[in-house]
Amino acid sequence: MEAYRAPRGLAKGENDGGWRTLRPIFRDRDELSASLDLNEVIRSALDRSDALIVLCSPASAASRWVDQEVDYFLKTRDAGRIICVIAPGLPAGTALDAVLPPALRAILPQGVEPLAVDLRRDGDGPRLARLKIAAQLLGVRLDQLVQRDARRRLQVMAAFTAAAVVLAIGMGAMTVATLKSRQIARQQRDETEALVAFMLGDLRQQLEPVGRLDVLDGVSAKVLAYYAKAPTERLDDKALGQRAKAQTLLGTIREQRGDLAGAQDAFSQAAATTHALVQRDPRNGERIFDEAQNVFWQAYVEWRREDVAGAERGFKRYGDLAQTLVAIDPNRPEWRVEVAYAKNNLGTLLFEQDRPTEALEAFRAGQAVFEAERARAPQDRTLLEGAANSRAWAADCLLRLGRPREALAEREAAVRILSQAIAKYPADKRLRVRSVGAELALARLDLDLGRGAEARARSERNVARLQDLAALDPTNVRWREFLMIGRMDTLELAMWSGRLKEAEAARADAAAMLARLRSGPKAEAWRADLDGRLDQLSIILARRGGQSAKAQRMSEALAARMKVTNWRKEADSAALYGFAEWAAGRGGAAVEVLGARRASLSPASLDILARAYLADGRADQAASIVSDLAKHGYAHPGFLAFWRDSTVGEALAQAREAHE
Repeated sequence: MEAYRAPRGLAKGENDGGWRTLRPIFRDRDELSASLDLNEVIRSALDRSDALIVLCSPASAASRWVDQEVDYFLKTRDAGRIICVIAPGLPAGTALDAVLPPALRAILPQGVEPLAVDLRRDGDGPRLARLKIAAQLLGVRLDQLVQRDARRRLQVMAAFTAAAVVLAIGMGAMTVATLKSRQIARQQRDETEALVAFMLGDLRQQLEPVGRLDVLDGVSAKVLAYYAKAPTERLDDKALGQRAKAQTLLGTIREQRGDLAGAQDAFSQAAATTHALVQRDPRNGERIFDEAQNVFWQAYVEWRREDVAGAERGFKRYGDLAQTLVAIDPNRPEWRVEVAYAKNNLGTLLFEQDRPTEALEAFRAGQAVFEAERARAPQDRTLLEGAANSRAWAADCLLRLGRPREALAEREAAVRILSQAIAKYPADKRLRVRSVGAELALARLDLDLGRGAEARARSERNVARLQDLAALDPTNVRWREFLMIGRMDTLELAMWSGRLKEAEAARADAAAMLARLRSGPKAEAWRADLDGRLDQLSIILARRGGQSAKAQRMSEALAARMKVTNWRKEADSAALYGFAEWAAGRGGAAVEVLGARRASLSPASLDILARAYLADGRADQAASIVSDLAKHGYAHPGFLAFWRDSTVGEALAQAREAHE
């Protein structure tokens, strides 16, 4: 249809500078970028369209996505702007009403069917169907197009015949064979690229929410194998864009499976391709958007591989690209949201650099953008996820700043937003995992604030949910990590409730899970949030169980490990190192590690610093920290148990009384 050109003098408004072609026609499978937000892209295209062509078949009639697009279009257009096209495979005698989308069928009077174009051989056939669609889009009578088309075909045929007679003298047979082979090759290429578009579009959208990494891996491999058969210089822009999407998909799969080196390689290849496409058309926003996605993923993987400098460069470039998109078209919501993602990424980097105040400011800025966009599209999935993510990071910053009550409010808001998203998209397994992670973090905050019963109930409920989800895809490393974190939460809750046997069983389970995560050629290195936390909980459990010698040995081992890490630049490593030195009986050494970081320590680490001050003979400084923590509502059972019977217990009691 885009190749059709109307005869002169017939196109709508041609004498007034109107148009004779039907370009562009938005086709959602081909035109969508590597955006996670398909709804906004489609809505924007529908808003800019004069007409909607609906391919009518049993599959489209049953598709809720087709029905939603038709319903959205009808909110601002009448039914006369919808062109129904009967698919060629529909059995003869099938009533049109049976293959209409429900939204269109609902507005038609009883017994009335819309005029439709019939692609079937016994209907209009391809040529007449094309003219019918063109006539409706151009606003002219069909008989005019048919007559002019027939005349034009005769002229073309006459010219072609004359040329063919001349050429046939020496090249007739060769020409026929060449034309046929080219036509067959073109048809095969078009069919293959249509399949590629389906695999990277519709099929990917169906598989990602259910977490089938194995099938997605096969999809990306088949696409890349197809494009590998042709040299890069022979691929057109569309083919290069499809190849880049396949490379991005492969990178996300590898990242979720824990293969960070492989993920970085895939994202680097995709970024190189999208950057080359942007160089060909620097003002093409869709290409800049695709490049921004790959720049983000590169930086994210570098961050996970602890390449802070590389991550910072990547996140800054991603932010620059987001601002470029908004400058090109400030009315595109999916581009405005990129600015929010850039703010969140910057906040993450600042948080990792132990700058929680600046990080909180960045997350607040991203949150403001997400909330403004949610006001326009309250049920949009990516906006719900983005808003929840901003809230969760803000909670981490507030906790690092020693403000647990404010952190609790942010965590509760994140959980509410994700619950709203799951209610709207119940089949999306990724959303469910995010929700479980948010619930477990909220349970840990409940424990920090002395709400042990609420913490245990929430933790048990969500660990059960995690077990069900992890069983769906055993290859998903991220889900298995979440499950291990849940078991460590179980260990901590049981330990501080006095159920030491249950705590020991949970510790053994967590250790077994960690061993499985650390096995295989693509296993990650030792991590403070997983390996380190389990070591810390094991030391506390041994101390609680009266195993002083065992606790001492484990403390010495952890201190020796942490001493050779980059603890001066890594907040989590410094917190573990300070704990290990205190647990090993070296209060002064713990003060040296933690004292300089006092303004950015979490409540749990501040508690350890206070204990180190006490062990080092500085009770006044210990009492000051304990009093501040109590005033902010910190009431972790370990904190209360240690300080209640200490020499600064009176300060704790007074602060809690004032707080209450």
